[in-house]
Amino acid sequence: MRWKISPHGHDVRQIDLVAILALLIVIIVAWRYFGDVPAPHVTAGFIEPSQSVRW
Repeated sequence: MRWKISPHGHDVRQIDLVAILALLIVIIVAWRYFGDVPAPHVTAGFIEPSQSVRW
């Protein structure tokens, strides 16, 4: 099958190729974003309720 540009519009295979490239770019950007974000600092420990609080 040869790739021919149809005079009626875009070839379906070209649209699929662009969609695959866009998905790859999104995956790479998300992987880099979530890989570079440092882990949040945990500052809160276990909080014990006051003795004046009635459950």
